[in-house]
Amino acid sequence: MMRRLWSTVLDEILGYYLLHRFFYYKKHPLILSNAGETSSELYSGDLNTFFSPTPQAARLEYQPYLSPASQSTFDSAQIEDFQFPSSIQTGFFENDLVKGRHWKSTTVDRTADSIPHYTVVAVDGIVQMGVRSFNRLARRLTPAGVDVVMLDSPFNYRRTPAGYRPGQLIAGGNLDHQLTVARQGVLDLWSLILALQKEGHQIGLVGISHGAWMTLTAALLIEQLEFVMAITPPVDLFHILEEGGTVVKAIRRGVAHEPMDRDRLEQLCRPLVVANWTAKVPTSAIHLHVADYDRFIPSFRIEALAELWKTHSSHHPLGHIEATTGPKVVSQVSSDILNFWNLSQ
Repeated sequence: MMRRLWSTVLDEILGYYLLHRFFYYKKHPLILSNAGETSSELYSGDLNTFFSPTPQAARLEYQPYLSPASQSTFDSAQIEDFQFPSSIQTGFFENDLVKGRHWKSTTVDRTADSIPHYTVVAVDGIVQMGVRSFNRLARRLTPAGVDVVMLDSPFNYRRTPAGYRPGQLIAGGNLDHQLTVARQGVLDLWSLILALQKEGHQIGLVGISHGAWMTLTAALLIEQLEFVMAITPPVDLFHILEEGGTVVKAIRRGVAHEPMDRDRLEQLCRPLVVANWTAKVPTSAIHLHVADYDRFIPSFRIEALAELWKTHSSHHPLGHIEATTGPKVVSQVSSDILNFWNLSQ
């Protein structure tokens, strides 16, 4: 009982804080986009059309001089940042240059053709302030020879335009803008994965919250992925408008700017509802993590997807904040990845 109460109170307090200190920061007006007039894909209601055309493999520009100061604390990895231009242009130059970080394992000989190049591509949640979760992941995985690659999602972390806060513009626009951001995020992730696959990496995906939705959506589109591990994914971005917690108020505000028939809105959101489609990854290689006391994301939707797809699922007696920012779930995910690839530290 106390465990649930603590988790609920923490989610509610932090949700209120994020809503007012991030999503309503400086009370910026909504971004009013008319992207649907020039990009018919946005209004298609079809998964493959919405996320078309298939992007080209990104040309990753590595920038070793941007390596973080924490490099000295990593004995098992060389850390480098990279960037590449997004295939979607939103008019915000900071956002349209994709950023990422690569923890390159130094514990195996990558010149040997017989050694698989295992790599985890990871995406964080809607308000990303740093790399703590992925530092944790890399500390567990790189000693075993696994690279970790982090993608900054659109309008998040280092892709945040000046004058805004991370994640603010993910939700800070009308429906056209929000659809464009969702499309851009998945296409950026797809482009990154194609680049790494071209170099011989065997790719598994890890996503946290909004990043977990991105990785599950990628699994609907991209061939030859090894696995997807999704921590508290918002698997239904249509019904979350009615069922989500405090933070979802920012999304509702944008969607409600141009009221439309509910059936029409549901049709437009079909590509964003994971359960509407079939994964290209074997469902035995998909693992969903549910926070039982989650006040941000409806847990029963994740449970329903796990049942529909017959995937692995794990329940945690935690709230959303604890599950997505604390060490417990990431530690289990790290162990599951090592077991999946039959690796030992």
